This record gives sequence, structure tokens and C-alpha cells, in this order.
Amino acid sequence: MKQPARQFKYLDPQILQKVTHIELKARMMVEGLYASRHRSPFYGFSAEFVDHREYSPGDDPRSIDWRTYARTDRLYVKRFEMESNMNVISLLDVSGSMGYEPQDKNRLRKLEYGCFLAAALNYLVLKQQDSAGLITFDTDIRDFIPPGQGDRHLYLMLNHLEGLKAGAETKLGTTLTRLASRITRRGIVVLISDCHDAPEDIAAGIRQIATRGHELIVFQLLDHDEVVWPFKNLCNFKDMETGAMLMGDPLALRQTYLKRLSEFTSAIEKGCNACGTDYRLIDTSMPIEDVLQSYLLIRRQVHR
Repeated sequence: MKQPARQFKYLDPQILQKVTHIELKARMMVEGLYASRHRSPFYGFSAEFVDHREYSPGDDPRSIDWRTYARTDRLYVKRFEMESNMNVISLLDVSGSMGYEPQDKNRLRKLEYGCFLAAALNYLVLKQQDSAGLITFDTDIRDFIPPGQGDRHLYLMLNHLEGLKAGAETKLGTTLTRLASRITRRGIVVLISDCHDAPEDIAAGIRQIATRGHELIVFQLLDHDEVVWPFKNLCNFKDMETGAMLMGDPLALRQTYLKRLSEFTSAIEKGCNACGTDYRLIDTSMPIEDVLQSYLLIRRQVHR
């Protein structure tokens, strides 16, 4: 796949340069329709032999194992593991908290960072001849662009990303549970979210995705301000999803906040690990290309 002639906001050549030589492969079996590089639970023609079954009228004579026939005087058909293309769906959080305005005006908001990440992943997936899709959510699934292939499909997703705005509250656990029953074909779901929901609800949603045979990758995306708590002056803190206000002394709150943040991210990671889900905590001060390249290289090494 060539890079689009039109300049899309979230398709950064610097990011693509670092990741386009790395493939995103499925860890487990996927269901697909086209020849590619991923194992499928269905049988067809490929280079990898699986087993034999007895010949049935209508079977292709070319699949008959004549050597076995010579030994047993019975007709058997060779079965091969069919390789398949893979569905990869980017699940992007567009709730109010993703629109947080960082103190450093040169740093991307979480939603912008997530859009760059989703755009690069979709480009990478389509480049390797797999199918990419995009889902946005806040309290529920807001937009659903089913997995597809080709330049026009990529442009559709990129155009959609450019029009996104942070909106309502987050109900990630509920969204994951509903999504599990909505996507029937097994593949990879890449969650990009700050995960501002109860960890136990998120873990329950992750289990729903995993038990249906999907592979889930979780990128928990936090603003650098959320990670280091740089605030010093007495100020009002506003919940960007509910609008609730709280006045406090940041210096007095810092230690308690950082402790609770650590407990929160650890709970999210624990829920992911329990289901065999890949988890990465991302700080918006990290270069997107380095984050994505590092994850893909580690994934390739671990799952080789």
C-alpha cells in the first residue's frame, strides 16, 4: 500500500517510517477468507499439512493421497491448514477525559495521540494485506466502521479520525461486553483508552472479548500531567466527564494521588494479564513512533 497523495492529519510519515517493516501477526487462530500469513481453524490448500480424512464424493481428486491409497487400498484426502487474512479493529476512546488539555501546549491531547496511533496501526494492517476496522466509544459504541481493505477504506477511516471530538462519560466495561457479541469473526481488537472506568468492570469486559476467541491489546493512554502530577498552586480540579469540581492543594494531594494512580494502573494491568491480554501503559510525552515500534518488536520476539 502506497502512502496517500493527500496529506491526512493523523497519518504521520515519521511514524510510518519506523513501523512499516514490522508485521502485526495474530498470536492465536483467526478466521479469514483470503490467503495471508495467519493460521485459520478452517481447512484448505496451503503448504502446511495437518492430517487425513476419508474421501467423500465431490472432493477434489487432486487432494487424494495416492501413496496412502497404495498402502491401504482406501482413498484418503490430505487436509492442510488454510492461511487467512486477519481482522484488526482499533477501539478508540472518545470520552470527555480524552480531551484533556495538557499544561504543555506543544503536547498532544490524549484523543489526538490516540488518533495518530490508530491511523498508524490501520495503515500497517492494510499494508500487510489484512483488514482494518475502527470503532469509537464513550458511554457506548458511537461509530463502527467494519473491517475492510484497500485505499478507499483507509481514507474513510482517516477522514473519520479527523472529525472526532471528545464527548461524554466513559463506560468501557459495558462497551467491551457489548462489542464481544457484536464482532463474530475472530481477530485482534486494539483498545486505545485512558481506561477511566472501574477496573473490575474493564476486566469483566476483557474476559468477554477473550472467551469469544478474540485477541485484545490494551494501550492505556495517560497524559503526562496525569502521570507526574506537576500542579503546584491551589486550584479547582474539574472532572471532564461529569463536570464535578473540587478545590484542593496539589502539593498536599500529590502523594495520595500518585499512590492511587499506581494502584489503578496495576489493577488494569492485572486484569489484562489474567486473560492473556497484552498491556502497555503509554504517557503522551513518549514519541508515538517509538511506542509503536517498541511494542511491535517485543511482540514479534515474544510470540515468535
